[in-house]
Amino acid sequence: TAGVYMVARSNALYVLAPTALGLVAVIGAATAIWAASIGLVQNDIKRVLAYSTVSQLGYMFLACGVGAFTAGIFHLMTHAFFKALLFLGAGSVIHALSGEQDMRKMGGLRQKIPVTFATLGVATLAISGIPGLAGFFSKDEILWKSFSSPYGSTALWAVGWVTAGMTAFYMFRLMFMTFWGESRVDHAVEHHIHESPRSMLGPLIVLAALSVVGGYVNWPMENFGRFLEPVFENPAAARGVEFAHSTEMGLMALSVLIALAGLAAAYAFYVRRPALPERLAAEPGAAQRILLNKYYVDELYDALFVNRIKGLGNLLAAFDLGVVDGGVNGVGWTARMSAEVSRLWDTWVIDGVVNLGAFGVKLMSYPARVVQTGLVQTYAFLIVLGVLIFMAYYLVHFRF
Repeated sequence: TAGVYMVARSNALYVLAPTALGLVAVIGAATAIWAASIGLVQNDIKRVLAYSTVSQLGYMFLACGVGAFTAGIFHLMTHAFFKALLFLGAGSVIHALSGEQDMRKMGGLRQKIPVTFATLGVATLAISGIPGLAGFFSKDEILWKSFSSPYGSTALWAVGWVTAGMTAFYMFRLMFMTFWGESRVDHAVEHHIHESPRSMLGPLIVLAALSVVGGYVNWPMENFGRFLEPVFENPAAARGVEFAHSTEMGLMALSVLIALAGLAAAYAFYVRRPALPERLAAEPGAAQRILLNKYYVDELYDALFVNRIKGLGNLLAAFDLGVVDGGVNGVGWTARMSAEVSRLWDTWVIDGVVNLGAFGVKLMSYPARVVQTGLVQTYAFLIVLGVLIFMAYYLVHFRF
């Protein structure tokens, strides 16, 4: 929703760039129908709501892209009411089932958790665009602007219209798989099913009320639009094409009709003939496999980006290991070898020469150490012996 707010808040810039505005509309419409189609086959209750959120964001961008910034923010507000209710209600269901999220392991819960069922039912009706509820007013405004705005087109309206039918189908599919039919809950869990405490049900009831009355802030006097008028440029109103009131009423009737068709289809598949979806799931066709695999976007993304980036990462890792680390390690090895050579030179050459001189002095000191006994008698004997030798040398030398 931050992106929707940013685009809406930058409306003055987008109005000056109709091409960019058109691109926003196309991306929004594509996002809406793409996410809605994936939501048709999801079995995890939170995944259904997650793809529903993406689809509804696509609606908001579609509104901004056709210049109906007020309609986009209006849907942002109403969507906050019923989508918060849906997520909290899903949490209440998961709480009742001790953490189970797979709708194939639910069923028959409407008598066991009636408040959760009733509030989720209100949210489902609201997001499906059933008249009188908040989602009807904002979604119908988007569909009308996508048709009547000079930035809109019949194609954009058609995509939004088909998406509305898909939305009704997957939301009522969620309701029927969760609350209708025979119980498919594990026996170990079924005995512990219970309604959520008041601290959890209170917000559900408040949001259910807002999901009912939230749309009336802009009907019938368009008070919400006047409130935002100082903020938004309104190119659709400034250059809009006038259509007969019957055209608007006809398109409104079509939007209600497609929502009811989605409801009826979900009822036929998951209440009247629940074995048919199970048989289709057991032997999925090509279209169903594409939806189950989310159009293979993840696989395509992996092939185009993730695997290529991984390959580049492996190449850079090899370069780092072999070249960069090799160079650094080579310098380190050279430094270590140089240090070892220096150590050997210092030990065997420099220290060897010094130690050799010391060893020579040590050898030369042995005769002195022999006579250096520390005995006075030895010293006296050596003195007398020296004197006698000196006198003998003197007598012989001078006699001849």
